[in-house]
Amino acid sequence: MKKKNIGQKSIFEILEDQYDFNKEFQKINYLFNCNMVNRIGYGYPIEWFVNKSFHDWKARGSCINCADMRRELEIDTITKLEKPSFNQIVLCLEYYINILFVFVKKCFPLSEEFKTSNDLLILQRNINILIDHMNFTKHIVAEEEKVILIPNNPATTAVAEIAPKEIAFAILKYNHASLKGQIEEKRKLLHSIANEYEDLLDHPITGFGDYFKTTRGLLNNLNIRHNNKSGKNKNDLVQNMSKEELEKQYDELYQLLLFCVLTKENAERKKVADELLKRIKE
Repeated sequence: MKKKNIGQKSIFEILEDQYDFNKEFQKINYLFNCNMVNRIGYGYPIEWFVNKSFHDWKARGSCINCADMRRELEIDTITKLEKPSFNQIVLCLEYYINILFVFVKKCFPLSEEFKTSNDLLILQRNINILIDHMNFTKHIVAEEEKVILIPNNPATTAVAEIAPKEIAFAILKYNHASLKGQIEEKRKLLHSIANEYEDLLDHPITGFGDYFKTTRGLLNNLNIRHNNKSGKNKNDLVQNMSKEELEKQYDELYQLLLFCVLTKENAERKKVADELLKRIKE
């Protein structure tokens, strides 16, 4: 048998290397918008089914049907672009996975024959592959009947898993693609997260006091807890910061805040581990 040369790739490795976001996005557009053929040969697009239950979907806002939501989000404009931006692809994918979420949650009684549709399975798998390549994760907010795409961030995930539900959503939402450039929304989220962990920040973990002190200081002086752009707490540096610079500092502060929370969590975990180790050595 001929040995595989060093550097020679299998067909699967070649396909992986040649993964093209835009090309794969267009495949998903095609699959999503084409008719799904059922067992008796009739075909309907997914949105046809979803429209029947659209009025009962909590996350629809004021949209009256799928076509209305597509117009609001400019989905059709984006899908016609030769090379949509990364954020535009994320927006469209988020629309598609939410429509699929409604389809599965509310429409299966109307469309039982589609459960094993090859087209539907391929669509779902291709979406998951693209999301994975883009380094995003799907997060279901069940009580609001919606799905959001969050960039993979181990610290974000770790803190969200141990946080109260409403704060967990704020932690995840901060990383949402739609918040890029939305400084006021990010400020509000940071304020909410900081309020939840105010007591923790006031009681630093031994050896990490400087991190806690810096985090508290920035929360108090970066126009988050106090108005640092005018009035008695005005700071000229903060007032003169560009929006881009302020957003960058907010993003860094967000990471510092998560670090402090995880430091506390791991300090408690280490205490338990130390007790176990002591018992093992007795």
